[in-house]
Amino acid sequence: MSITPLWADRLFNHPIAIDRFKNDVLVEIAQLRLAGIKPAKITAATLDAPNISAMADDASHYSDAGRKPFRFLNNIAVIPVRGTLVQRGSYMDADSGLIGYDRIVSAVRAAQNDPDIKGVFSPFHTGGGECAGMFAAAEEIASMSKAEGGKPMFAYLDERACSAGYVLASAYDRIMGRRECQGGSIAAIINMLDTSRAYEKAGFQPIQIRAAWADRKALGGDGVPVDEATLEMLGALVDEASEMIVEFVSAMRSLPEAKIKDMRGAVFTGNELLKRGLIDDICSEREAWALLEEEIRSA
Repeated sequence: MSITPLWADRLFNHPIAIDRFKNDVLVEIAQLRLAGIKPAKITAATLDAPNISAMADDASHYSDAGRKPFRFLNNIAVIPVRGTLVQRGSYMDADSGLIGYDRIVSAVRAAQNDPDIKGVFSPFHTGGGECAGMFAAAEEIASMSKAEGGKPMFAYLDERACSAGYVLASAYDRIMGRRECQGGSIAAIINMLDTSRAYEKAGFQPIQIRAAWADRKALGGDGVPVDEATLEMLGALVDEASEMIVEFVSAMRSLPEAKIKDMRGAVFTGNELLKRGLIDDICSEREAWALLEEEIRSA
């Protein structure tokens, strides 16, 4: 995974919608690359190797008319949502484990506009990602659902759909998953590193010159001690982002906002997700696929 200053800027000091599992992975790697701090341990979380779904593997990009911008099988588009979600993808996606909201929406839009395609099936394996671009993507996906006059779209929790990943999944017509799948983590967080002691040890004193009326400008800057004003400002940002996430999921899943907040940002597995109304069914991927085929036939 490549860690660049631009990539790190996505991870620190602004709200992100990501689960603890993926956040720990990214922060550990960022510390390793940016500050030379080695991860305390190498675990499955650090490796974070995705499982490949059999049904998705059966699909192909190619038809008699040529290549499509998504894989498909039996007139169903297969659009995986796997990796850390960012506002815009790039050529680095495959190497870094990132996937852009723009790429997902573009594929869904292409499938909805393709006369050969009758439905969309999306296997999910994502711990979430950036808040930037998340709502625009989720709202556009929701606008293309069967509920809004589009083709039926099923989200399948092949592994997990947490935080921003769950926000996207909630925009689909139905959500299903394995018994051992994970989902939820419905809230945002902000990562922050207080580097002031490291600067002091190195003999540096960061100085920031602000306009007289802009005392809150650049709070939390590199090398500056984290004070109460900084925590208050960032807390307000994460509260606002989390409220927006709750409002969206509430609308998509027809769940009271208070009920979602009672979940306290926790991650749940299959049975608990079903019990709490966060998924519609527990089944295998092939069973979910068959349900989508049945939905298409009955349309």
